[in-house]
Amino acid sequence: MRKIILYHGSPEETVTPKFGLGEEKHDYGKGFYLTESLEFAKEWAVCRPNASNGWLS
Repeated sequence: MRKIILYHGSPEETVTPKFGLGEEKHDYGKGFYLTESLEFAKEWAVCRPNASNGWLS
């Protein structure tokens, strides 16, 4: 079985996934987004307009 590493980018240092949170305006609606791409996770970590730093999990 192949091991898959997933990343989550967030402006918050501590992240606890919870069902039903998030915003409808995102590409896939509410949810906790993960990606295999480290670069995408870095982009998502600074998704707020005034953010310059974020966190990767």
